[in-house]
Amino acid sequence: MNNSKLFQPLTISTMKLRNATFMAPMSLGYESSDGCVNERMQAYWLERARGGVGCIILDALSVDPSVPYLGNTLCFRGEEAIASYKAFTDKIHEAGACIIPQITHPGPESISAFMGIPPVASSVYVNSMGQKTRALAIEELPNIIKQYAQTSLQAKQAGFDGIELHCAHAYMLLGSFLSPMRNKRCDAYGGSLDHRARLLFEVIDAIKEACGRDFPIVLRISGDEKDAQGNTVEDMCYLVPKLIAHGVDAFEVSGGTQYERPNKIIPSHGEHEGVNVAQAARIREVSSVPVLVVGKVLDPAMAMELVDQKAVDGVVFGRALLADPYLVNKAAEDKLEEIAPCTGCVIGCVGEQTKRHPASCVINPACGKELEMKLIPADKKKHVAVAGGGIAGMAAARVLALRGHTVTLFEKTDRLGGQLLLACVPPFKQPISKWVVYLEHELTRLSVDIRLHTEFCENMKDAYDALIVATGAMEAVPPIPGLAEHGIGAWEVLKNEQLIPGGNVLVVGGGMVGCEVCEHLLHNKRGPLYITMIEMTDEIAAGMVVNEKVLVMDRLHKAQVQLLTNARLEAVEAGTVKLNVHGEALERQDFTHVVYATGSRSNTALACALTDQDNVYVVGDAATVAQALEAVRDATMAAMAV
Repeated sequence: MNNSKLFQPLTISTMKLRNATFMAPMSLGYESSDGCVNERMQAYWLERARGGVGCIILDALSVDPSVPYLGNTLCFRGEEAIASYKAFTDKIHEAGACIIPQITHPGPESISAFMGIPPVASSVYVNSMGQKTRALAIEELPNIIKQYAQTSLQAKQAGFDGIELHCAHAYMLLGSFLSPMRNKRCDAYGGSLDHRARLLFEVIDAIKEACGRDFPIVLRISGDEKDAQGNTVEDMCYLVPKLIAHGVDAFEVSGGTQYERPNKIIPSHGEHEGVNVAQAARIREVSSVPVLVVGKVLDPAMAMELVDQKAVDGVVFGRALLADPYLVNKAAEDKLEEIAPCTGCVIGCVGEQTKRHPASCVINPACGKELEMKLIPADKKKHVAVAGGGIAGMAAARVLALRGHTVTLFEKTDRLGGQLLLACVPPFKQPISKWVVYLEHELTRLSVDIRLHTEFCENMKDAYDALIVATGAMEAVPPIPGLAEHGIGAWEVLKNEQLIPGGNVLVVGGGMVGCEVCEHLLHNKRGPLYITMIEMTDEIAAGMVVNEKVLVMDRLHKAQVQLLTNARLEAVEAGTVKLNVHGEALERQDFTHVVYATGSRSNTALACALTDQDNVYVVGDAATVAQALEAVRDATMAAMAV
């Protein structure tokens, strides 16, 4: 067993944790309308409790059932709800974990406006959904304070080990009052930092009076709002002793603001790991109670170092526990290579929710589907072939082997990884390589027979009981006159098969790959380089998750990449490029290179040849060109069906 202090017990007031690891509160779209923990959510959290985490922090739980957060919101609706929650907390405790709810009044972030009720806030401003808030009157505050106290008491009655208060990100009600970015009041609850913190102080006092001084309160704060207008780490260091005096028993240090700096709250590619560690370490210097850090701590090795070096007392894992619910147990047993890694891609956890889908995870499609996608050993062990060594093929081979099948994986090139080998090349995308490293290790650990330089052919099918076709996709070349002869494919550029150290480059296609090509070219330039990127639709980087899109667009603008929407390429001739921009025909003679990033097309040759055969499953891009999220999900489902 690992002897890091991360895996040793931690005490927060009366709460005794088996280790210093926490699961972050994440609203993932699993909630139901009754405000209680449904079967799906219970299975999701129980899996993480069994996986070794010390304390689970539930999603936002509203102190007012009539004021929901983003949709269906956790809340207490009377004695039956308390009993339901008690049954749930008992199961979490049986699994060895502590559990606390994140208590909040959604305030400005409530969806009440959709019900005709203006969301309330410290002041009048435009909330995250573009709606006007209503400033609370002083006489309304006592009732809200009472709601916080009553909900906390209900949490205690429901068997929770304590509570977390949300006061971070200039977000929701308490964050709205604390931040100068939102609070423009001219009364006792506005102006100075102490006045802006007054409501928070009064809420803490009321909770302690209702629940007892020994009922633990963890306070989530932004160690720094990371905006010139916002609270700084110095402000927080000033407040910390005062908050402890009122009854805060631990701090969870996040960072950024929800509107202006969302990429700081859920950091994606381009944000460094441990984005809030410096602020948490500063706060720990002035705190007499435990300090926890949250924010892109994806690697347990980093978490161990932070605790062992006394930068913080505990680490809050978020997306890393979506990727692998058993992360803590595996790390404690020194099985780091067996941990399914979070790469910070935000595709499944955030991106799916922007599409109004429940959250998922690229590397763990069973996230939120623990009941439906539970791996069950195969009744009859088979010899299964997998054609294609991209992420879909590797994921399928892993699940097949876990279920007890004998698996042979065929890859026609000299490396596993498929398009992931390209995806990890652009600037800030190297973390994607962790998926390849993890899956390769898993296939070796599970004794999968890997045959490189070997293309699976139609006549090989009879030697196997089943076949999963994961032959991926090929780069698509649109039928534009002259493009095939004079253009350069994005894949060639990303593979560095075609070097463009300078010049005047036209990039055709403004999706994610087009943006990545631009950044790759800029990174490798060795002389003057000018880039124009054109997109047929009216949006650059459509479909890219906002957390990452904010960063990408900022970098492209700073690099002065010219972005043209509603523009299409008509033809490419020697020395001349014909365009149509907003309906106007243009000819340009100044481009030195034309690079096309116009998507992919399925490699269907093998699938078509085996159409009429039984026990053939086509997955990933070989079936439908999509993202890695869909590829791994479909491959996993196919492997579970064999």
